[in-house]
Amino acid sequence: MRGTVKIRHFLPYIAAAFVMVAPMAQAQEAAPATTSTEATATATPAVSTGTLQVSTKSAEAQKAYEMGLVEREDRLFVDEGLEFMREAVKADPTFALGHAALGYFASDPKEEHRESVLAIKNLDNASPDEQLLILWMNGTKNGEIVTAIAAMNDLRAKYPNDKRLANMEAEWLCSNQGVFDRGEAILEKVLKSDPRYFPAMNNLAYCYAFDGKAQLAPALMEQYVAILPNEPNPQDSYGEILRMLGNYPGALEHYQKALQINPNFNASQAGLASTYALMGDQKQARAQYLVAVKGTKEASTQLGYHMLWALTFYRENQPRRGREEMTKLAEEAQAAGFSIQEAEIYRTMALFNSDPAGAMKDLDAARATLAATYKLMQGDRDNELSSILQTRTFIAVQAGNLDAAKIALKPLTAMSQTSRSAPVQKAYHSANGAVLLAQGDYAGAISEFQEDSQNPLTLRLLSEAQAKAGQTTDAQKTLATLAAISDERIETAFAVPQARSAMKTEFQQTAQTGAH
Repeated sequence: MRGTVKIRHFLPYIAAAFVMVAPMAQAQEAAPATTSTEATATATPAVSTGTLQVSTKSAEAQKAYEMGLVEREDRLFVDEGLEFMREAVKADPTFALGHAALGYFASDPKEEHRESVLAIKNLDNASPDEQLLILWMNGTKNGEIVTAIAAMNDLRAKYPNDKRLANMEAEWLCSNQGVFDRGEAILEKVLKSDPRYFPAMNNLAYCYAFDGKAQLAPALMEQYVAILPNEPNPQDSYGEILRMLGNYPGALEHYQKALQINPNFNASQAGLASTYALMGDQKQARAQYLVAVKGTKEASTQLGYHMLWALTFYRENQPRRGREEMTKLAEEAQAAGFSIQEAEIYRTMALFNSDPAGAMKDLDAARATLAATYKLMQGDRDNELSSILQTRTFIAVQAGNLDAAKIALKPLTAMSQTSRSAPVQKAYHSANGAVLLAQGDYAGAISEFQEDSQNPLTLRLLSEAQAKAGQTTDAQKTLATLAAISDERIETAFAVPQARSAMKTEFQQTAQTGAH
């Protein structure tokens, strides 16, 4: 488990932070000195053998901050970690890094924006190194990717032996940017220096699973569980990895073990629900999601679980009920000021809307939600907008409306020319591929789709383009890859059942032909 729920992305995600706390049990032993070959500083800072220190005038604030990172990053108790962070900035309102970390971890758009502003307002209270970390945290959320990367490069160059700093960068690369090879290399190096550093072990397993190297992940999970047998998150992560691999009985077993260790580890409750949903038992999934909703105090997390709950009606082929429930949730999100979540709800409704014109209206509502909200991190806004435009292009192409697809592609093209965000770039390539497909340029479409090969919507179009290009074997492989995806994303709920149905039909036709 790695963070809070966001349906569009792989997991609860963008979890990352920096820690300067005492090691947790014996699992975080001091690593031997190593050199950094991954980071290149924009300047040439003096190399430190230690870790970055935190500046706050309040001992209470420092303790709360450290506990927040232990709970949020080491133990993956998300709600508890946020509460400690809030205590830290309450104890010291001028604690710049505390504000930045709270804004970075928060899933409430209002809290994200407020805390990032406060971090910059109090920037002079932070040390130069802390300022770099703040620029990285804010930059990844504000869409200032170049500034963020430069700041992290300087930090990694100065603190080449800081395992937590390396783990933070790698997790962001894998979960947010999809740069798996780079993230894996960093984590592999950390584990080479300290084979028992379990946060890197956990993240590396997820990187492998995302990167098509899923066979490497279970062994890491076995090590993770062995190092922390009395903590719930190793069991939870193991369950999530197995669920991604399609081993639903194994996933249920590990989620239940996590809850036996700690009945209040709510992520595993949600994990049970999602596993039942993927197994097709939507009634049981809904019951488990409601338990998860009651188990969290965070309003944004509750909304996320409710969104997954409502998604089960679409999975169950009850689009009318699904739309009714999603509409209610959109109203709740608007009232709470959760604009990103509200936009995502409308985008979900659009994907499952059988009327293309009605789907476009849903996407208009999603885009209007972002436009009407001024207190929103620019990076979050851009990433969500790119998904809306990508979905709009996809729906237009599927409806045979090339003009509408080109209209949706135009602003996405403009975004791609100025944004260094990987989600924005991938959305652009996928949407451009969809337009090329509609225009009959199958080779060009295939090349573009391959830039976004983790997205179920893109894989669906890639298979279609390959088939039309006469690449029958590749088309079948792509369809099989799509059919094997098992995660919580709305794209998965929409595209994967269709892929499995197509494969089943193809198999039956092949069998009938062979019988003759």
